[in-house]
This record gives sequence, structure tokens and C-alpha cells, in this order.
Amino acid sequence: MDSRSWRLSLSADGARATRLPTPGAAVAEGLETPTASARGTASELVLTLYGRIPVDSLKLDGDRAVFDLLQAWEPEE
Repeated sequence: MDSRSWRLSLSADGARATRLPTPGAAVAEGLETPTASARGTASELVLTLYGRIPVDSLKLDGDRAVFDLLQAWEPEE
């Protein structure tokens, strides 16, 4: 079953989430092809970002190093 898709854009200015109208819509909507993508349940994605389950628990496409950087990122307070 397909569910919602989101694009998380990271830059020096911060992070921005954009809901895609349909799964895989980025290319159809004329958006740039993502550097990397991860698929899983909402729970799996959140648990991965909090370091509670390994990133390999998700279906990954693209540059794996992006996920390593995201997990190692320490935002400034």
C-alpha cells in the first residue's frame, strides 16, 4: 500500500519538509532527483533519526553517506 511521501531539504538555513502529492511524485512534479531517499513506516523513520534502530532497517536509495551525516549531525542550540 502506498502512503504519503515527504521531501526533507537540508541546507545551511535549516530543514524544510514538503509533502509530495503522490509517492514518487518528485520527478513528475519537476523537482530535482533526491541525493538519497529512505522508505519505511513513520515509526521506523523517527526511530532511525533518534538512533534507536539502525538506518539499515529502512529501504535506502542513493548516497548512503547522507544518512550517516544526518545521524551524526548535532544542531546548534
